[in-house]
Amino acid sequence: MTWPGRDRLRHLEPLRSITQLAALLANELEASVSPDTPLLLAGHSMGAQVAFETCRLLEQRGLAPQGLIISGCHAPHLHSERQLSHRDDADFIAELIDIGGCSPELRENQELMSLFLPLLRADFYATESYHYDSPDVCPPLRTPALLLCGSHDREASWQQVDAWRQWLSHVTGPVVIDGDHFYPIQQARSFFTQIVRHFPHAFSAMTAWQKQPSTSER
Repeated sequence: MTWPGRDRLRHLEPLRSITQLAALLANELEASVSPDTPLLLAGHSMGAQVAFETCRLLEQRGLAPQGLIISGCHAPHLHSERQLSHRDDADFIAELIDIGGCSPELRENQELMSLFLPLLRADFYATESYHYDSPDVCPPLRTPALLLCGSHDREASWQQVDAWRQWLSHVTGPVVIDGDHFYPIQQARSFFTQIVRHFPHAFSAMTAWQKQPSTSER
């Protein structure tokens, strides 16, 4: 789906709330995916927060996914190590470059900066403000979950990822993959191998479902 502020919805203000993003995604999935369709939710960094909240909403609606993958993200009761959304443009971009989240050329291109900075700031505000005081605010999710983290990730350590256990009933990991915060890109094969290894039945079901003839072909 397309988030507000991006692509064909770029005329809309970007959302600054993880729960709002999750509600949009959950509504889209509920409307477009039949209950018997196999579903895996996966998210990295901010995406992991959206995936968790989406999974929680789907469970409440009786549409629990077959699996949840949480990657490179601290648990909801922990605070972000970096607080970037309120920095001035120069500091904000410098921190992004340090993380590895954008090219140094961005600060030299005013047109790109004017296009991407509002989106990036909205994303960082959303992820930095996403916080619960305690795992006691809601029952642990029932969906089987896999935790992944990078061996040299400065944004989400093994301990911070492991703390997700307090929010989940059935959890594996954290499984460590070589790399920094962007290990899903640096080690894409290892990343997807772990997911397939831990959710083989879900992937088999998804493959079988994709091979089914469409309604127009039946």
